[in-house]
Amino acid sequence: MWDIQAKSIKEFIDSIPEERKGAVKPTREQFTRLLSAPSAARKVPGIPVYMNEDEDYHCTDEEADETKAFLDRMFRIKTKEDLINSQRYQFMASVHYEQFMTFWKKAPLFDVKELNPKARKAFDTCMKEAEAFYPLIQEHGFYAWDISEYINLCRISAAAGIISDQDFNEIVDRFVCKAQAFYNSFKEYSLSYLCGGIYFMGSENGLQGIDQFLEIQKKVVSNLFAEDAPWNYYSWYRSEAREWAQIYPSNMACFITKAAYENGIGYMYREKGNPDHPDSGWRFFKGDEPDEYVNNPDNTEIVSLNTICNLRPDILAYLEAPCNSAYGWNGSDWVKEPFSPQ
Repeated sequence: MWDIQAKSIKEFIDSIPEERKGAVKPTREQFTRLLSAPSAARKVPGIPVYMNEDEDYHCTDEEADETKAFLDRMFRIKTKEDLINSQRYQFMASVHYEQFMTFWKKAPLFDVKELNPKARKAFDTCMKEAEAFYPLIQEHGFYAWDISEYINLCRISAAAGIISDQDFNEIVDRFVCKAQAFYNSFKEYSLSYLCGGIYFMGSENGLQGIDQFLEIQKKVVSNLFAEDAPWNYYSWYRSEAREWAQIYPSNMACFITKAAYENGIGYMYREKGNPDHPDSGWRFFKGDEPDEYVNNPDNTEIVSLNTICNLRPDILAYLEAPCNSAYGWNGSDWVKEPFSPQ
């Protein structure tokens, strides 16, 4: 069943045009709102207008009461703290996918045998459902669904006065950075959005209504790509200075050669880290550096694993691999190789 949904999404995305020449570059503020565009298409009690990319709406006192009642009823959000906490338990599709990837890449985040039978069954079921979408999105994951939903929820909260406009910018900033790290166009973003939405709906409600839900979401996305519609009119936002996203939660460090940092990572391995430092044990290389280059400490930098994930998001799935693991890039995927420290 999930394979059928994945096929339907692929056919739909293939019909969407690439970014047009002459597309207008949005400001970062516009881009932030554009990321929420699919979710913003839904009507919200107390907000009588469509909140587009150019400005946000601020409710009257009477409207705000209606919107606050909606947020409390649907998301149990009454305060700024509630809004921040909601991200941790309401929008978990991308977190699930991150965990599943470690299993698909045979570098599992944890031992499933540690789960109780009920939790193990639920985990296996969800992982099988998500795997149907992996050939389409790979490391791009379900982030777009969670990003769109959460930014829109923050916009609604700001409209109702639960958070200030400054609060809004501070809260959503890391999600805007993450979108830039994982996607290069609204077309890529929309693919992740649809796949993430189907997974979310399926994990919440099973197969009931899934076909209708997908058709509605495809209609919303299609409207965004219509002539002069937001995702057709504007280009993807590309900042002049790189914006680093928080992708990997640990502050563990690693070594990377300057050649790999500047020209791309092509080989990586993990050895036992230095116990006197927050050393993950990971070492990253371009792959063709001569021994004399690698052995010169001036050619190596110490960076966080989060920096590595920003450079190559597809490495995220491998970071929990045990010591003595090594992988090489074959041009299309990471391939396990014999452990051979350089």
